[in-house]
Formats: sequence, structure tokens, C-alpha cells
Amino acid sequence: MGYFTDCDFDSSEDLLDAVQEVVERHVQGMRSVQASELGLDSRCGMVWVDEDCVVAYKGSRIDYYGGFEYIKDDDRREMGEYVFYMSTSSRVQDCLECLMEKDGLCESDGQPDEQEERSICAEAGLTR
Repeated sequence: MGYFTDCDFDSSEDLLDAVQEVVERHVQGMRSVQASELGLDSRCGMVWVDEDCVVAYKGSRIDYYGGFEYIKDDDRREMGEYVFYMSTSSRVQDCLECLMEKDGLCESDGQPDEQEERSICAEAGLTR
């Protein structure tokens, strides 16, 4: 950490701009995927993911079409123009697991066929 420990800002606006720049740089380094790869409705659009969160623009359609409006405040953080949905939420964890399964990163007896994939996502309350 310590990004801003040695910084003095002339104004609150300068501080907010610096935070936005750091958040933007971090998000742009994340993997971007179509929300449908997470088992979500394709109308959710594009999101960013890493091992412990899903990130979307504030006001994106993931809240309504992805059911993310039900994610508890403790499991979401707003930073700059983005909302970070943490994997401490079972909804987010299910989405990340669906992506891992599609990427072949989950241990299994073999690659799930399309029917098994639909079943896995359906059990998690996700659409394919």
C-alpha cells in the first residue's frame, strides 16, 4: 500500500483525481470479459474480473440484469467510476466459478459438456 502516504494534495479534487487514476490503472490491468462468460445475461455487457471480484461501471446493467442489486453493501465497494463486487458474496463467487469452469481451471472428471455447463450455471442461479 502506501500510494499516497508521502503526498500532500492541494485540494480534495486533486486527491479524488489521484484515486481515480490509480483505480483506472488497476481496472485496465484486469481481465475484461462479456458478462455472459460469467453465466450472466448478455445485456449486462462487459465487466472486468480477477480472482476475488467482478468490476463494472457505476450504473451498469449488471445490477438489474445480473441480479447484483441484491449484493450486500459489505460485499461491494464503489471506487471512482467503478463498482467492485467482492467474492465474499456468493453471487459473485458463483459467477467467478462459472468463468473458471469455462476456462477449464476447475478440477473435474473431464470437461463438462454444454448440458452440464448449463446445469452448473442453473444451479448457481445463472443464465448461460
